[in-house]
Amino acid sequence: MAIFKFSTLALTAGVLSACASAAYTEDVALLAGPPISSISTPYDRAIQCLAQFDVEETVISVGSITDETGKETFSDGGNGKFVTQGAGDIVQTALVQSGIAKVVNRRDPRIIITELQWGIRDTSQLIPTQYFITGSINTLDFIPGGGGEVSVAGVGARYRQFRAMVGLDLALSDTATGEVIAVSAIKKQIVADEVGANVGRFFGTTLVQIDLGQQRREAMQFALRGMLYFAAFDLLTQLYGDDIGSACREEINSLEGIGMTVSAPDAPQLS
Repeated sequence: MAIFKFSTLALTAGVLSACASAAYTEDVALLAGPPISSISTPYDRAIQCLAQFDVEETVISVGSITDETGKETFSDGGNGKFVTQGAGDIVQTALVQSGIAKVVNRRDPRIIITELQWGIRDTSQLIPTQYFITGSINTLDFIPGGGGEVSVAGVGARYRQFRAMVGLDLALSDTATGEVIAVSAIKKQIVADEVGANVGRFFGTTLVQIDLGQQRREAMQFALRGMLYFAAFDLLTQLYGDDIGSACREEINSLEGIGMTVSAPDAPQLS
């Protein structure tokens, strides 16, 4: 018996060793998920609608749009910040897609500054900014959800709902004077829910339990992208006039959760 056990262990070790050797000499098969696709939000059509209007050309750039929620986690599988740190880049993409303004990149001025310092770039070639956008994502509140669970004779069902509210403020300012021309303050609730069922039965003296469930959660960063697109649309329509805004707003009238617009006093409108 001892010899049999030793032989079995030796055989197992040999198989594992062979597998380990193969793992170092062959590529492992990679899991193929859904294909790569362009990011599209429900507000893309509205912001792209602006390109059809012939208006006075303006030059806009995007400054700092920071995460001021103060929320992060490094426990229970968390990986740091709850909110995207790339909000400024998202707004810049929205501005380019709008096609109504000339967008200059001020997201990372180090390359321009370096070339100016090296003397290989003339400052007269740079396009000055007329307006710039700044702001912050400043609200992230986790709202207690509701739910229920019932079980009768070992058969049960459950349902739970969770919510979080995200809010942000963006401002469009005149670069020459620093005056705030327009602002957009919007919020959105992010929803998640869980549904499940369980069954427990004795088969003789053996207890068999089955638990099935499904969790659904709205993608927070994708929802934030939609909010930032809408906020950019809101600022541009305040800048260029209500006529343009009302014409393109038809593209999003069928969507729920339209943010409120807050205009700066006596905001100049371009035509």
